[in-house]
Amino acid sequence: MPLITVVIPTIKGREADYERCVDAYKRTIDDGQIVTVRDMPTCGEAWNEGAKQATGDYLHLTCDDLEPHDGWWQPAIEAVRRGYLPAPRVVNANGVLDSCGLHGVELPDKAIVQMSVIPFMSAEQWAKIGPTLPVHYFSDNWLSWRGAQEGYPTVVRRQYSFTHHWAQPGRGAGMTYQQRMEHDQAIYLSAVDKGWRADHDAQLADHH
Repeated sequence: MPLITVVIPTIKGREADYERCVDAYKRTIDDGQIVTVRDMPTCGEAWNEGAKQATGDYLHLTCDDLEPHDGWWQPAIEAVRRGYLPAPRVVNANGVLDSCGLHGVELPDKAIVQMSVIPFMSAEQWAKIGPTLPVHYFSDNWLSWRGAQEGYPTVVRRQYSFTHHWAQPGRGAGMTYQQRMEHDQAIYLSAVDKGWRADHDAQLADHH
């Protein structure tokens, strides 16, 4: 059984980004399973499909234009073993900060944040909080929200770190970037509202 299953969605037009991504994971993990999911409509659907093939103790949901840095997985596993989900530090190709728990903000290690843009969890955690929504941009938000609902808050792990190369082919998954963001956010917010209401109703029932 591999220690970590890495799920990489990719689409036509991103071949060079994909090869760089795979090479980086192969270089930085000694014991891993790489699952490639090709040409799915959205990132969320690809992650869900890849998770079905996962055999590792841990599940890492990444993207084909991400490049992991050396030592990325050790702090992620440490966070999971302590009952958290890790949020990464991400820089752009020019070295400028993209996010560190919040977009454009350097937060300290182990700071509690709302979400992780690059999901990592144990197989046991995935069984409780997955699958994710079949959307493109808010699939990571959903997993973080579900994790919090199940008692797994998200914390910054600064050494859980990556470079984001911002590949452009397929970026809006059939829409403009803004259209896709608005579309997926609406689905995410609706799902959160329904989930919150279901939990609230269950709590009320327990008190009666």
